[in-house]
Amino acid sequence: MRLRAGIPLMLAVAAMPLAAAPAAPAAQCIPIRVGYMDQNRPPYWLGEGDKVPDPPGAAVDLIRDAVLGAGFGCTPIWVRLPVARLKLALANGDIDLAPLGELSFYPAEIALPRDKSGNIDLERALHNQVLVLVRAQDKLPANTNPMQFFKGKTLGIPQGNGYAARLREAGLTLDEGGRDLDRNIEKLRLGRVDGVVVAAVAPAHLKQTLDKYKGAVVQLPQPLLNIRVWLAFNDNFYRAHTQQSEALWTWLDKNRNRLGYVMQRYRKD
Repeated sequence: MRLRAGIPLMLAVAAMPLAAAPAAPAAQCIPIRVGYMDQNRPPYWLGEGDKVPDPPGAAVDLIRDAVLGAGFGCTPIWVRLPVARLKLALANGDIDLAPLGELSFYPAEIALPRDKSGNIDLERALHNQVLVLVRAQDKLPANTNPMQFFKGKTLGIPQGNGYAARLREAGLTLDEGGRDLDRNIEKLRLGRVDGVVVAAVAPAHLKQTLDKYKGAVVQLPQPLLNIRVWLAFNDNFYRAHTQQSEALWTWLDKNRNRLGYVMQRYRKD
């Protein structure tokens, strides 16, 4: 009888470790709202309006890789906004992260990477070139210096670009009436502007865009300007998640060539 009575007890005890074992901890997921422009600027940002297309663009892919590589643990929540609203939305905390170009002043509500001296870290940034597109029929020499040549002329530039102020300070006349690159190129073809300004990490990245115009629009080899773009955080979000935020900036610095890798998804032979 004792043996029979003990069997249920033994079975209950044997089952206890399984029933009482703690659940495996869920993978860390820090929701992060990433804002970026609602304009079509291939190959970096694709599509118009608030919808995120598939594929979304090379820069969107790079930001996603950086967020995951930094340990946030979940895919970003994408928020597409007009370019002019991105900085304000970031400062207000409506978004947590956004690409931000070089400015003369940065609101205190926006966090940027800092070096050991407390200055904005120039290395932990994305490095871009500002190039000029012209009509092939104008037959500009390959050695044309665009900063000198376009003084006294008009350059079309998509609305809301952070580097527009620097170009005006350099003495250039800008037409910001066109919302996106395609509309500005149309102005160029109609002779309403003398050139079109466009940013690119590498000149070769514009090939797919220019292929649409079958040789009628070409880019000048010499860049107009070299610029930096940071992935900036809302300061409150940065303070709440400092470790992951710093890791994201470091990831970008260590993987500065990764944009060339993700570009393969958008390359058409």
